[in-house]
Amino acid sequence: MEINTDIAILGAGLSGLAAADRLKEGGKKIFILEKAEREGGLAATVSHKNFKFDLGGHRLYFKDADVKGRVEKLLGAGRTLYHKRKSSIYTRGRFLQYPPTLLNGIFYALPTLRFKTHGTRKADEKSASLKDWLGRNFGPRIHDAYFKDYSLKAWGLPTEEISSIWAERRIGSLDLKKLFFDIFLPISGAKENAGHFLYPKDGIGSLTGALRKKLTDRGEILTGAIPLKLTAEGGRLTALEFEQNGCRGTLKFRQLISTIPLKEFSALIRDNPELACAARDLRYRSLIIVFLALKNRTPLKDHWVYFQDPDVPFSRASELLNWSRGLVPEGFFPVTLEIFCQEDDKTWRKPDADIAAATFNALSAIKIFKGSELLDFKVERLPFAYPLLYLGYEKSLNTVTGALGRYANLELCGRSGAHSYYDMEECLLDADRAAASAAGKPAG
Repeated sequence: MEINTDIAILGAGLSGLAAADRLKEGGKKIFILEKAEREGGLAATVSHKNFKFDLGGHRLYFKDADVKGRVEKLLGAGRTLYHKRKSSIYTRGRFLQYPPTLLNGIFYALPTLRFKTHGTRKADEKSASLKDWLGRNFGPRIHDAYFKDYSLKAWGLPTEEISSIWAERRIGSLDLKKLFFDIFLPISGAKENAGHFLYPKDGIGSLTGALRKKLTDRGEILTGAIPLKLTAEGGRLTALEFEQNGCRGTLKFRQLISTIPLKEFSALIRDNPELACAARDLRYRSLIIVFLALKNRTPLKDHWVYFQDPDVPFSRASELLNWSRGLVPEGFFPVTLEIFCQEDDKTWRKPDADIAAATFNALSAIKIFKGSELLDFKVERLPFAYPLLYLGYEKSLNTVTGALGRYANLELCGRSGAHSYYDMEECLLDADRAAASAAGKPAG
């Protein structure tokens, strides 16, 4: 099988589909290759019997009014819910609202009010690690109380070994002074503290589904297609060998956009030892999503809850009823729970039934979940879920992107493709950038 197209896109997740949507407007012929059997990537909504659930808690925050308008138009009139955010941290047997509010802000303020920080860095001195950054902006007691355990649990590394770039991207310029102001008057604009968010009535997968439906006359998607090898000629990537259902094929293209994990993409180029060596140092965190169909319990008041205690196996729970009633059959109170791990470690290799049982038992030990009845479950494994921004990762990343920069017709895009911790709005904006760049380049 040989396929010819103007622009090839690797990956049919949010970034890949959004880039294809923008390219379609320019009249280019597009072909998307997706390794998984379904489209949507992490922004998929899974159907299981009478239930639907997302692969984690995907909320939509927007700073760009044009992007917001485009998403609402894609979803259709009346298909977007506007939620006042409710989220908490569960620690040491109690729920503490997060981000802090006027009512519980004292619990956040008290640790720092009782502790005089010392040895802080000069204002112009750059923080290298997450621990440094948090200590500088919030003080060591805030770090110890709210970040130390959760970061180790979620990322598998202590905060001393996580890059401060993670905090700069997720928390931004927020510091202790701004945090206190946000408790009384939330005006900082930090997405991490955003008080409201948008959510599609039919799950986050309806967004990627809407993008897929628009890709009709000038675009195709091939799922279950495993990329094998890229061919380069004259400083350009020209063809991709792939396999689907045991059959080999070749995809020839003029421009290429990659949204797949950068480590996997780099492995497709066989004639660059420097690239291969640097790409091996790119690291990721994998995720297991556990869906539990529960009855006979009181639902949480929150959309999601963070669990930082190390004896609880999951890191976050989402109360699906609070996201959209359309996802939940009458009489059920299902939750999804997120377990961070490494691909192919002991947790990853456990049978689905064992993971579900262990998760349900841990959940049942929490007071508000006691007495819950488990009717059904579904387990989804997500390798390469998050790029791991360990301390010093930039050196390998810069080597990889520098080596790939020699190919004039290549664009790296999205959270996985660019190996950057983007939120959904940032993925859409990056897809716009990649599409515009690919469309404006000479065909070669």
